[in-house]
Amino acid sequence: MRTIFLIGFMGSGKSSVVHYLAERLDVCHKDTDEEIIKMHGPIASIFENYGEETFRRFETNVLKKMPVEDAVIATGGGIIEKEVNRSWLMEHGIVVHLHTTWGEINRRLVDDESRPLWQLHDKEQLFENRQSKYKNTADISIVTDGKSPEEIATEILRIIKMENMDKLHS
Repeated sequence: MRTIFLIGFMGSGKSSVVHYLAERLDVCHKDTDEEIIKMHGPIASIFENYGEETFRRFETNVLKKMPVEDAVIATGGGIIEKEVNRSWLMEHGIVVHLHTTWGEINRRLVDDESRPLWQLHDKEQLFENRQSKYKNTADISIVTDGKSPEEIATEILRIIKMENMDKLHS
């Protein structure tokens, strides 16, 4: 089975859904942000000490080390900012966009101080700017508003089965 990569804005549920989806498929799961933290320390510290560009470079390096078979990978919300990452994702697996509305994202993250880009004043503009990149990178898009991680995983599996995603086994 080709790897399934979960993309979407911060707070869309990627880190929660990855566990349920991997369990249902009986494959391993990874999270690119967790891998970066293991290698380089807290994301907020990376942003503070080295800036976003360094973080994005770490992100690309981690992405290229992810398994391309028998895995489900949760990616960071900004992984689609770099063309090289979008191309790599599309070439190496099935890309599932967890689409969450701005209102739902804002509700989920209103008090979250752990995400450096959530502290920006123009975070809604950042959200809007990324939407076309998510859409153009994804093979599948799932609306996550009002759904549990289990429901989202079930929907992803139903769509993959329904569409008989040839890409899953290529």
